[in-house]
Amino acid sequence: MIPQLAFPTTAAPPLPTACSGLNLHSSTTMSARSVATAPLDKIFKEKKALRSRVRKELKSMDPALRSQEGNACASLREVDTSKVLSAILNNTGQDDHLQVRKKLYVPRVEDKNSFMRMLNITRMDDLIANSMDILEPAPYDAEGNERQDVMLADEPVDLFLLPGLAFDRSGRRMGRGGGYYDTFLTKYQELTKDREWKKPLFVALSYSLQILEDGVIPVTPNDIPIDALVSSSGVIPISSAAKEMCL
Repeated sequence: MIPQLAFPTTAAPPLPTACSGLNLHSSTTMSARSVATAPLDKIFKEKKALRSRVRKELKSMDPALRSQEGNACASLREVDTSKVLSAILNNTGQDDHLQVRKKLYVPRVEDKNSFMRMLNITRMDDLIANSMDILEPAPYDAEGNERQDVMLADEPVDLFLLPGLAFDRSGRRMGRGGGYYDTFLTKYQELTKDREWKKPLFVALSYSLQILEDGVIPVTPNDIPIDALVSSSGVIPISSAAKEMCL
């Protein structure tokens, strides 16, 4: 089976290639659906205030600290998602003495109603800048063929790399307010259930200052918890599936 991966294209800290040799932290898995007890309007106000705070902290992040974290990531061979994408597309791995090429899907925002698709790419030239100067896959390839949508693929995705504004070690993730990833991942989870596929790992990439204390991030029933959190200091496995991979 070809490994299936789904990555964002905006710059972010990297995903280490393995869990071994890193400081691992155990944590209780969080179910977003079980903790949303406050009224939704109150939760949305709390999220808005927290987003504003984290954005200000990121904007004022010490350049030396940003550089330090970037250098730490470089020691793991990966600095941002664009370099991860390029490495995956240009290299094959070894599986039982056979070369294995990973299959890669990248998000494309279709409208402002939280509608996002994940389309297959085979080279970096498949990505074009949108109106926000974010690289996305063109809907058609150079030959005019429509790109494969991950929702129509015959095999499941093994791993999703997720962007976000803030995270914690219990699995909470706060996006930037558009709801694109939560909407998409909910639909993909429904697809995996219908097809009896193994659930993919949801892995978040984060700067250290984006990792907040447990319980600070408010959640709603629609928020999708993550399986693992990755920063320049290492991997924090959260779900049992992530912990098993790090043994």
